Amino acid sequence: MQRLLISVCFFLSTLCNAASLEQAKQFAQEGKISLAISTFEQCIEHTTSAQAHYEFGTYLAGLDQPKYYEKAYRHLKKATELQPHINWLFYFGTYCCRLGKFRDSLDAYSLILREKPNLIPVLYNSGYTFKTAGDIDTAIKLYRKVLSLDPNYEQAHLGLAFALMNKGDFALGWKEHAWNLKRQGKNADSFRALLAENDIAGKTILLTPEGGLGDTIHFVRYAQRLHHMGARLIVACQEPLIALLSECPFIDQVIPLKAHRPSYDACATLMSLPALFEDTQNSLPTNIPYIFPPPSRIAYWQTKLKHDTNFKIGICWQPDMHNDISRLPIARRGIPLSQFNQLGSLKGISLYSLQKKEGLDQLKLVPSCVNLHLFDDSFDVTFGSFIDTAAVMHSLDLIISTDTATAHLAGAMGKRVWLLLPYATDWRWLNHRIDNPWYPTMRIFRQPHPFDWNNVMHEVLHVFKSEIYPQ
Repeated sequence: MQRLLISVCFFLSTLCNAASLEQAKQFAQEGKISLAISTFEQCIEHTTSAQAHYEFGTYLAGLDQPKYYEKAYRHLKKATELQPHINWLFYFGTYCCRLGKFRDSLDAYSLILREKPNLIPVLYNSGYTFKTAGDIDTAIKLYRKVLSLDPNYEQAHLGLAFALMNKGDFALGWKEHAWNLKRQGKNADSFRALLAENDIAGKTILLTPEGGLGDTIHFVRYAQRLHHMGARLIVACQEPLIALLSECPFIDQVIPLKAHRPSYDACATLMSLPALFEDTQNSLPTNIPYIFPPPSRIAYWQTKLKHDTNFKIGICWQPDMHNDISRLPIARRGIPLSQFNQLGSLKGISLYSLQKKEGLDQLKLVPSCVNLHLFDDSFDVTFGSFIDTAAVMHSLDLIISTDTATAHLAGAMGKRVWLLLPYATDWRWLNHRIDNPWYPTMRIFRQPHPFDWNNVMHEVLHVFKSEIYPQ
């Protein structure tokens, strides 16, 4: 009789927990976050169900909010310890990589590979985790192993190309990237033919953007090279860059991205040009500056700021949020404005906000001891986007920025710029470097650990005080 009662109680408890789990999932679907979380927690409190831990962990992970990162990690880890299903391990490995928990990520993938040593998505993800962790050589080996098993695995071709370039091996990287350019329809066969035949002179070349505003500023330098080769250049670009690029003497015509396109002899995307030219670190076009704001605006801002005899630093702390949210959490580029407080409170220092749109809500939290100057609403409006930003940079002593178009602009103008990078970055900034071949006047400060902006700013302050502005 006692055994029967225990069995009945266990059965009823299981039914109750299953119902609670379904209720939690229903709240989650309805967007009732607080109710979903409390119901998940109540369910887990009364059961050791691996399924409940996994469902709760994936829900928290899907919210993608920093305050839930660790809790999601704990529940996913518990689920895979209780029941190491392949799909659960794969999800856990992917999530751990997103948070910079690389050992956990690789351990999860290793458990899968013990059973299925040639499972391509797991091999690829292992390579991606090694690459993100900074072990480029191991990542390259794994990408090549994937391609030996499936020569058409597109992600591995792209991963291998960018891993090689991240390492600084542009020669092999661009050759590998050619596979992706062909697959994506960006191989620019007509343009390649003109290059191969040395027949660029007198031809009209259309260049189109790829990526964000910073990418356009970065790679529009190739228009200058083509101009010197005798080509006529038409650049189609994003609306905010039309006024700025129209000032470039090596571009014959700037048109909006969606405008009717005049006739041309060949076209190429801006970001494909390094591969088309097969540039190495030694041959990259670094004829800096190649962006020029109107002299009248430069003169205007020099007059406006001449009264400020302090060391003047332009700062930009937040990139486009829509773009940033698509990245791994450890690759998101925004830094809290409060991280600049110590720098801005130093005697003899003036900070100037170059921030537009995103992150402006943080301005109301700046303490009074921070000497931060703002520009009025006409800034970058009356004469066009980026025009005043570019012009005022001529009156600043240093620009400190996260990975935004502002940093690219400063580098393209040959201004002293310090770039603040998250732990995981893209290929162009290269691995373990504080300098960069694309921008000779740039110095790079990287997070030593995921999410660690404190040590980045500690290093910024140390370098600033010891090398730039000793007091």
